[in-house]
Amino acid sequence: MSAALGQQYRPLESPQLDDPHPFLAQLRREAPVVLAPDFHLWLISRHQDVLTILKDSRRFSSQDILRSPLQLPREVNDVLEEAGFTQEYPLIGEDPPAHTRVRGYVSKAFSAARVAALAQRIQQIAHEYLDAFDRQGGRGDVVAGLTYPLPMRITTEILGIPREDMDRIKRWCEEPVLLFNSGQSPEQQLERAKRIATYWRYLRELVEDRRRSPKPDDILTTLIEARIEGEKPLDIREMVNLASVLVFASQETTTNLISSALLHLLRHPESWRALCESPALIPQAIEEVLRYDAPASAMMRSATEDVVLSGTPVPKGARLLLLFISANRDEGAFDQADRFDIRRESTARHLGFGYGTHFCVGAPLARLQARIALEAITQRMPNLRLVPGEPPVYLPNLLNRGPQKLLVEWTKES
Repeated sequence: MSAALGQQYRPLESPQLDDPHPFLAQLRREAPVVLAPDFHLWLISRHQDVLTILKDSRRFSSQDILRSPLQLPREVNDVLEEAGFTQEYPLIGEDPPAHTRVRGYVSKAFSAARVAALAQRIQQIAHEYLDAFDRQGGRGDVVAGLTYPLPMRITTEILGIPREDMDRIKRWCEEPVLLFNSGQSPEQQLERAKRIATYWRYLRELVEDRRRSPKPDDILTTLIEARIEGEKPLDIREMVNLASVLVFASQETTTNLISSALLHLLRHPESWRALCESPALIPQAIEEVLRYDAPASAMMRSATEDVVLSGTPVPKGARLLLLFISANRDEGAFDQADRFDIRRESTARHLGFGYGTHFCVGAPLARLQARIALEAITQRMPNLRLVPGEPPVYLPNLLNRGPQKLLVEWTKES
């Protein structure tokens, strides 16, 4: 029966795409460590097992964790290779000491002082989008109107990307994710590969432009010019791949966080009212959202030796899918784990931004944007509510989760 559960893992289609938690709860009870043969991945669903893996980079490697097991046609690979696209992702897909080197550069670029200095600009942009959203007449898609454009605007500004390129970059960011989903025809894969190639050339031109013409207060310029004693500077290939990671992670994670926060707060009107009346609760509410429905829903590792997890032998070379979204609902780690509670005191153990060596370097910026966005919305639209009969729409994705469309309505204050 345990092995059969691995065969029933269907996260990219309904009903698991819409609500994965009933299936994940069954996994934790009956098969906490099990092979999902369709994905060639071992599912790790309990909090303690996930934490054990995250703490041990020697036995559980991050190297090549985002490399898809899906074999692409030769002509598709040719298009990708010609543009310089690889499935090597600095920061995310590396172990120490390579990870330590790149993280050192990124940490310099996203210093605490630099993030804090963005607060006023984030607030200005949030109100700008809320002004436009409010003019829609009392009903609209809050993802399209606010939770996507706010983080994307901040991301493009700090990376020095032209504002007019926002929408196509958003579409480009989704292409690698969709390319490596199964069930596509060779023709569809080829078209996606061509769009990815266009994106990679765009990023390379952007990096080369910064090398020729540095810009003050620009993250790419900071990364290009940064030096750490004893370490070689980031080269062009690393910069292009790193730029793709920063663009995706900084806007996608934050969009999903704010969207999921609004979804669950509005599904729990008493929590929404509490935030409207006491904005000081917002940071704690954000932590509960990160636990309850993490925007980074999973991450991969590879076993470097034979291991045993929850009594189950896992062979050397096995690829493991650490289900943060499940671990954060583990009753062994959180009391009444399925209850959404913005006053919960035990959120510190959540894995919404990972843990340890690979804890998300952009977490402070994501938290800052989410806090400012929720402060602005609760202040200006306290009677915001979900449109009845219009469930959120999710993009099929193994590693990230958040509403791609969320219809809301509100009554304008007289």
